[in-house]
Amino acid sequence: MFQSYGYIDNAARLGDYCRDCLDDSNERTHLPAIRNDIWEIYKCLRLTDELLEIFSELEVFQQLAQAGYRLREEPHLIRWTYRGGRKRGAADHYHHDGHFGKGGQVSLMLLLEENIGMTHMRIIPDSRHSLGHKFYDALWPWPFRGRGRLFRLNDWLLECFNKSIRLEGPKDRLYYFNAGDNLHKAFPVANTTRTIFHLNLSLFESHLTPQQLSMVHPEMHAAYWRQLLDLESLGHHLQREIHS
Repeated sequence: MFQSYGYIDNAARLGDYCRDCLDDSNERTHLPAIRNDIWEIYKCLRLTDELLEIFSELEVFQQLAQAGYRLREEPHLIRWTYRGGRKRGAADHYHHDGHFGKGGQVSLMLLLEENIGMTHMRIIPDSRHSLGHKFYDALWPWPFRGRGRLFRLNDWLLECFNKSIRLEGPKDRLYYFNAGDNLHKAFPVANTTRTIFHLNLSLFESHLTPQQLSMVHPEMHAAYWRQLLDLESLGHHLQREIHS
């Protein structure tokens, strides 16, 4: 299991690629199936040989492959301006991602603009076994009136008794952290904008489809990309479709 958090400075080649795709006319992006009206930009990056070549320059992908991870879905480009008020998005309280306590998801976030003193993500490292983590697990399956107040109480207690880390910094800093183990939340700052590249990887599942991988030629890339793209599982799936 990948338990680390950290960052890579100056992931400029990936940053340049993503910024070119923010206003893309070369069919390197597409809109997601489920829209988010809060965000000004919300796009999926198509997986291509060029993009995988850029990813391969970043050692974190090889480390994740060795730990058994695979891409959960296509990468996303997101831009959000928080103008104050109640529309804070879905992740405005401390939470963890998926599989409740199994530590199964890692998030990568690349800052596409300088992001200091602006809307940002915060994490509480090594919080898998904390009371705050258990409290979130207990609250999440039971939607009831007043649950939001309890989430906010949990946030306040976590901030009082733990040291959070702000994922902010210069343009082209790539953060990675175990989003299953580390509690995290979006921290909105009024009248500021955050533009990021975002990618989730998981131990347990991949939602990539053969169509989403149609522009990738695995033989052109290092062997560990077969693990990251979950090509064995996709191969078995295609075999079942052929024989059904």
